[in-house]
Amino acid sequence: MAMASTSSSRPAEERLNPSRIRLARERRGLTKIALSGALDVSTRLLQIYETEGAPAGRARDLAFALQMPVNFFSRGEWVAVPTEQGFFRALRRATAAQRTASRAAASLGMEMYGWIADRFTLPDIVVPELSQHEPESAAAALRAIWGRGSEPLPNLIQLSEAHGVRVISLPVDADAIDAFSVWADGIPYVFLSTAKSAERSRFDLAHELGHLVLHMGVAARDGAASVDGRAIEKEADVFASALLMPRETMLAHVGREPAVSQILGIRSYYKVSAMAATKRLYDLGRLTEWSYRQNCVQLSQRGFRTSEPGGIDRERSRVFDTVFPALRERGMGVVQVCNELAMSPQDLHGLTFGQIPIPIKGTQQPISTPRPALRLIRGTG
Repeated sequence: MAMASTSSSRPAEERLNPSRIRLARERRGLTKIALSGALDVSTRLLQIYETEGAPAGRARDLAFALQMPVNFFSRGEWVAVPTEQGFFRALRRATAAQRTASRAAASLGMEMYGWIADRFTLPDIVVPELSQHEPESAAAALRAIWGRGSEPLPNLIQLSEAHGVRVISLPVDADAIDAFSVWADGIPYVFLSTAKSAERSRFDLAHELGHLVLHMGVAARDGAASVDGRAIEKEADVFASALLMPRETMLAHVGREPAVSQILGIRSYYKVSAMAATKRLYDLGRLTEWSYRQNCVQLSQRGFRTSEPGGIDRERSRVFDTVFPALRERGMGVVQVCNELAMSPQDLHGLTFGQIPIPIKGTQQPISTPRPALRLIRGTG
């Protein structure tokens, strides 16, 4: 009895947050077997770490194995990306582990943006629910609501941000998925791979905007799994084409059977890929099937199947170009930001389209970014 009394009076050992251990493992794309080996523990003990927490004394070991700051593992519960209310387009080469890593990176991105929202006033959300529209008319409706008429759209990341969409990049080690989008707590998020050309990233963002306005209401009500995946992907593609290349202006300015040189002019005017412009012309009846195929062959021979020679510069986020310089002016540099976020500089860099300066390994020189000329949001704290 005396021994039992002594044991019960001993203070409970402080433990790390188990969900944080799992999040970090998934972010790094590690299996439980791989991480248990790195920690020199059994998989059974690692399972306990991920369900009940690890002893606080293991924080440095976990931080080293998972390339995370030590304080990451003592933060609160992490917010998982709500897969039942999102749409994920995985490349065929994406494994289950890669998809998991992408969603884990997205969770970090959502935390980062929540931290920003606590300190800055962000634009109001203007993302209408247009599920009753056909994709073509939905694209026209969104253009009208956003006040864009039928002219070529400007920087689509910044246009989306100006209407409350939180656009985040996927780090290069977690970008096996092209793009995906979710609504979480009433906030629209889009996550983009930066592995593609700038033109194709614009199309991916437009595609995800299509999901946000056409399909998220259905997903929230019935679950994304209940939706015909192939059908909604086709609808989102039609929406993206119509949003970037409005029917009226395309039909008004492009005659029948345009040559490759004209297609490349259209591609530059609308800031889309040459292949996307060719497909749009075919869908609008400006190219016959034979001409469409011939143009695709010629474009492929010139390198436009896999890249975009002579294309546009990658679009930048105005939120990130505004927030982080403002923080630096207040004396909060990247190190301090990362400490508050419990995030590595590399992860922060990867989630912000590479716009946040970080030291290059082995030198003291940072990767720098130009100062913004405009401020679309204002600090509140």
